[in-house]
Amino acid sequence: MQAFEDMVQEYSTRPFNWQVKTMEIELKLVADQDALSTFEQTLLPKLKGKVTRSAFDVFNDYYDTPEQFLGKRKMGCRIRRVNDHIEQTIKTQGKVEGGLHQRPEYNVNLDKAHPDLEKFDSEIWADDIDIEDVNRQLQVQFSTHFHRVTFDIIDGENHLELVFDSGEVKHSLGTLPIGEIEIELKAGMPTALFDLADEISKVTPVRLSNVTKAARGYQLMNGAVAETVLLPNFLDLDEEDSTEDALCKAIECALSHWQHHEYVYLQSGHIDALKEIAQSVQLLLQGVSLYLPVLQCQELLNLHKQLLVLSDQWSWQDDLQCIRKLRSNKGPFSRRIPRHQALMSYLNGRREGLLTVQSPEQLLVSMESSQVQLGASRLLIEKPWQAQATGHQIPVLKHAKGWLSQGWQTVMQSLPSKVEMDYTKYIALEVLLRQTLLNGFLLAGLFAESRGKFRAPWLDLVEGIDEVKALLFLRRALEEVDIEDAEDLDDWIDDKLSSVITVMEKSREVAMSAETYW
Repeated sequence: MQAFEDMVQEYSTRPFNWQVKTMEIELKLVADQDALSTFEQTLLPKLKGKVTRSAFDVFNDYYDTPEQFLGKRKMGCRIRRVNDHIEQTIKTQGKVEGGLHQRPEYNVNLDKAHPDLEKFDSEIWADDIDIEDVNRQLQVQFSTHFHRVTFDIIDGENHLELVFDSGEVKHSLGTLPIGEIEIELKAGMPTALFDLADEISKVTPVRLSNVTKAARGYQLMNGAVAETVLLPNFLDLDEEDSTEDALCKAIECALSHWQHHEYVYLQSGHIDALKEIAQSVQLLLQGVSLYLPVLQCQELLNLHKQLLVLSDQWSWQDDLQCIRKLRSNKGPFSRRIPRHQALMSYLNGRREGLLTVQSPEQLLVSMESSQVQLGASRLLIEKPWQAQATGHQIPVLKHAKGWLSQGWQTVMQSLPSKVEMDYTKYIALEVLLRQTLLNGFLLAGLFAESRGKFRAPWLDLVEGIDEVKALLFLRRALEEVDIEDAEDLDDWIDDKLSSVITVMEKSREVAMSAETYW
């Protein structure tokens, strides 16, 4: 933490010099067209300190080679024109932690709007880069044009630049809208970013973003559509990681997964992305729940309460995923349900009704959602438990075995080997089983490869529970839709439930006889 604070102080207080890199530290928020006027009417009059407003048009051209040499290295070359001023910028690969962007940036003024990479200090380039060769191949790849309104805010030691951008990304293949708020730290501490972002989120719909304008431009240029990705099998932990390290890694993982799938859903409308968002919320909730007893602080407790509310707001996902499973041409019900036109019509209607009533687009920019993301991101920077608890530097390995043992003992007690389980008992076990598996995801990275073999039958049980829930959803649907073979379908559901439970009981036998990996 201290090293990060030192870096912030160093780069935010140095005088501008193109030979010295600056470190962009900023929060990016996606907002609608009304965000600026809402801010000026509600928050601007309340801001303390000195506030200077300016407005201008910004024209950016992004350059790369035809083979996208820079883009493949996570670098960006931009020429910006504002009035008569022309500036060339190179941004190198940085990192995003919970929506907080940290990216090295190099700037140099130009006389004309044509790139010349040789004007940068040679030390910024890797040894294997032939700058002369890259320079010769540079071509405009895409452009961004937006109207920018900035508020330069100086309050004591904190100096922030608040930016509202409205415009579009342009390429010959099409355009994408730009509606963003950026809060950049010029001097002071990053906590000031979150204070301002928190106030903005209370008055206008926003969501944190981990996608830059340049990244959107490359996606537009390549005709790429962001896709859903699964979480890794386990959170990557080292044996030397402290409890604090482990919580921060859990938060970063959950937020990154969440923000990526927000972008996927809003770009493509894929329902699978909503499932991943809901899973991210659950992962974040379980991570906070796991570490709260050790890293006791009010901020972590507040986040836990907010996550409980937000988790409940995503509970409708259960029905949506049941519909998805029933409608699938590849799932366990593909031989019967997708061929039944009346039933498919009903399921399609229920699906559209859920999406209309729940309005995921609005949920993604709700105050509850943005407050949770901002609160979790703030924890990564402020680490308030350091002042309120004593266990943050204890190796997480010292806790992990006890936590894992406690969870699995509770599950085993709920699954007595001599008691035959039916679907009602498995449904009642679902929450406990999912929570325990999430604890395994958060901690199994500390242990040997046998963890995957141990977890597999338990994951099979969860998959079985999902199938049971889909069948029970279908049974309820038969009460609402008028179809000729309803009685036959009801019998089919009974047979399916019986076969699913038979398979689950075999998985349970394997799971309960397996040796723990910890």
